[in-house]
Amino acid sequence: MNDSNSRRTFLKAAGLGLTALGSADAAQGEEPAAVKKWEPLSDRKVRVGIVGYGRCRFGALFGFQDHPNVEVVAVSDLFPDRCAKLAKACRCEKTYPSLEAMVKDDSIEAIFCATDGPSHARHCSLVLDSGKHAASAVPACFETIEDGERLLESVKASGKKYMMFETSSFHADLYAMRQAYKAGAFGRLVYSEGDYYHYGVMALASYKDWRKGMPPMWYPTHSTAYYISVTDGSFTEVSCQGFRGDLPEAQPGANVYENPMDSEIGLFKTSEGGMCRIAITWGVRGMSGEKGRVGGEFGSMAGTQYQGTKGNLLPNLQRPSLPPGMQGGDHGGSHGYLTDEFISAILSDRKPMVDIYAALNMTIPGIIAHRSAMRGGELLKIPQYGP
Repeated sequence: MNDSNSRRTFLKAAGLGLTALGSADAAQGEEPAAVKKWEPLSDRKVRVGIVGYGRCRFGALFGFQDHPNVEVVAVSDLFPDRCAKLAKACRCEKTYPSLEAMVKDDSIEAIFCATDGPSHARHCSLVLDSGKHAASAVPACFETIEDGERLLESVKASGKKYMMFETSSFHADLYAMRQAYKAGAFGRLVYSEGDYYHYGVMALASYKDWRKGMPPMWYPTHSTAYYISVTDGSFTEVSCQGFRGDLPEAQPGANVYENPMDSEIGLFKTSEGGMCRIAITWGVRGMSGEKGRVGGEFGSMAGTQYQGTKGNLLPNLQRPSLPPGMQGGDHGGSHGYLTDEFISAILSDRKPMVDIYAALNMTIPGIIAHRSAMRGGELLKIPQYGP
């Protein structure tokens, strides 16, 4: 018996089973699943406005201008030179000097807000209140729970679609975890982890220096997605600890947030009764990116591999193909998928994957976690959001 067959026999005998994602990682003896082909829902083009072309250039990087069901009809940035560059990148002629001016354009159906983090909730509320669909980069709200709840009220009152563009939600590994979870291959998640490492993020140039001294847990969604987007669940309480490092922006009196921490690690109780460790750090050298893993009653996943006893339940775990002409882009190839999800939700009149409830359940726990860290790890309750 060769080593490959021996390993398979051992796994069967142990009741573990091993299933993997992708042609290079396909389960031994199995053909890789075909990638689901993208099919248009309509020949209609959604008329989209885009606001924001700051340091990260997110206004153009999510590929709205390349989607076959989108016409980018207007763009805006407070800085005229940036606005001109955004218009060129999006192949759009009409520009506005501000979002406040853009929302008055009744020909626009939806607006993507790639603006500064502290303004996302206010800007999306403005868009929704004007009768347009709204989406934004992360986080959904910043610093206060009240901003997030005002956004929720705008979503409810407008009846329009809202989506937060959380990139981790469409990473290949998280997408696979979500499909496996929905199929019952994990059972309840006993333990999960989400990590976001970005050394020195506080020093990045930003509008009105909003990143300077930013508490790590106020930017939590790249990590919290590794539970919330997998399960559509929520966190119920948290105990969080912070690390007071050497980054100059994270010192007492050095930032407007009065934040003394460059790293925060929280242990969250989940709505399933499990535990989730969330790490967000600006102060660890040599580690970068967003990643996570999940472990449940029947199986677990790290990366795109499933290991457990319910491999027979697994559906196709691969991300579907993108529309012709669209690229996955940055952040693990997630950008194009987020845009397609938002536009598809509008065209098919359904809720998007990262809707207002998922967005708040990813964002607001971080606000509570920072409070816990400032109180030496005190266990605090987390508000719950759902339809």
